[in-house]
Amino acid sequence: MAGIQFVIITFTIMIPYPEGYSFLENSFSSLGLSVTRGYPTPWNWFLFATATTLAGVLSIPFWLSIRTLFTETSVEKILSGLGTVLGIIAGPCLAGVGIFAGDLYGTEHGWSTILFFLLFSSAIIIYSIAILINKDYEWVYALIGIIVAIICYTYILAPGFGNAAMQKLAVYSLILYSVFQGYKLLKVFNGNV
Repeated sequence: MAGIQFVIITFTIMIPYPEGYSFLENSFSSLGLSVTRGYPTPWNWFLFATATTLAGVLSIPFWLSIRTLFTETSVEKILSGLGTVLGIIAGPCLAGVGIFAGDLYGTEHGWSTILFFLLFSSAIIIYSIAILINKDYEWVYALIGIIVAIICYTYILAPGFGNAAMQKLAVYSLILYSVFQGYKLLKVFNGNV
């Protein structure tokens, strides 16, 4: 749900973007600027802040729910607890990405972005380890998590990869990961595993 609303709102902002939005050249953050190409865009800033804040808030139930599947051993409990804490802390960082418009609050925006990707990706890695330990969870979910985390770490940490196209790959990978894991959670909670 968090990712779906993010996609809908950001695509809505892209349509009336001043002088056109380039999907591969403009970052998501450019959707939330207070002024875009000389045009005041407070409505875009508001919508982008709404999208990131909702995504951050709506991710919390995901982290709290997935934790309940890793309770068989003390190692699983520790890993899922740590993964959940990191995932939950990533939520306000994601909200900060939208709240702090990059053209007005560059430092806060930048740090919110870096912390979000590092925390969320680290939570995914920790859960991927827990998945590999858990005998009832399919290993493919761990593999997908590791791939997504590598994409995000590459985007945020590797010189030369911090471009708009790589950002889209990282963000949409996180959304697909959440959808994949959310589907697994629904199956488990509905007894269809």
